[in-house]
Amino acid sequence: MSLIEYLLGIQDEKIFTKVEATIHKSFKSIKPNDIVFTKEDIIKRAEFSNKQIKKGHTLSQKELESQSKNW
Repeated sequence: MSLIEYLLGIQDEKIFTKVEATIHKSFKSIKPNDIVFTKEDIIKRAEFSNKQIKKGHTLSQKELESQSKNW
C-alpha cells in the first residue's frame, strides 16, 4: 500500500489533522534548491495530474488562492 492510499484510508479526523500538521511543518524547512526531480518524476507527476483533471478533481482559482495562504 502506498502512502497516498494509506492517507486516503484514514477515518479518524484527529489523526489526519496531526499527520497534516507534521507534513506542513516539514515543508516549511525545505528550500526550493533542496527539491530535485528526475525526468521520470516529472512525467509521473504530469500523468497523475492529467488523471486528476479527467476525474474532475480540480480547484478554482479562488480555492487555490485560499489554500495557498496556509502554505
